[in-house]
Amino acid sequence: MSMNRSKSWALILIAVGFLICMHQVGMHFHVMGLLVPVVMVGLGYVGITHGKKMGWLIFGIGALILITKLSGFLAIVFAVWLMYYGYRLLKKQNDSAEFRL
Repeated sequence: MSMNRSKSWALILIAVGFLICMHQVGMHFHVMGLLVPVVMVGLGYVGITHGKKMGWLIFGIGALILITKLSGFLAIVFAVWLMYYGYRLLKKQNDSAEFRL
């Protein structure tokens, strides 16, 4: 089964419709709040590739909204990175201490 453009759009529309229905029923996937900024970033990118200055504006606003929506996730990623970096520093310090003996 080959995927052409109309089938891809149909699947995307079905998925978005499903998410909207689930949101209205009360099953929140927290995806609906991310959908608009992701679409704005995508449309901004398309505008940028076609040489439109409005694309930069749409891309920038979408990126700022997306960063604020994902700030909790980004904080967790940053915290995990700090722990990993600290672990690597400790391991490197222990490895160099073994060679000094």
